[in-house]
Amino acid sequence: MTIQTENATQFDDRESCHQWINDRVVRFKLRMMKSRTETPGKFTYVPRKEQGQIVNTLDEGFKESGTDEPLSNYAAPVKKDDKWLAVMQMQE
Repeated sequence: MTIQTENATQFDDRESCHQWINDRVVRFKLRMMKSRTETPGKFTYVPRKEQGQIVNTLDEGFKESGTDEPLSNYAAPVKKDDKWLAVMQMQE
């Protein structure tokens, strides 16, 4: 696994990195996708997550959205070269 470190916020300890992750959410845009049902020839529409953006919950004016999910669902602290980074776990 290659870790992209350009423009990454680095931390001296794991706790600081973990707190940074906990103070953020991923805000998704939803797209309705056509999906088959159990009945042959019938379809329904289900929401699909698209375009996630990391949002700081401590920023002034932050308002929670129904599409927000904790960043901790997608990132974890990882130590690299004596520094801690919040690393996103990408789906392949």
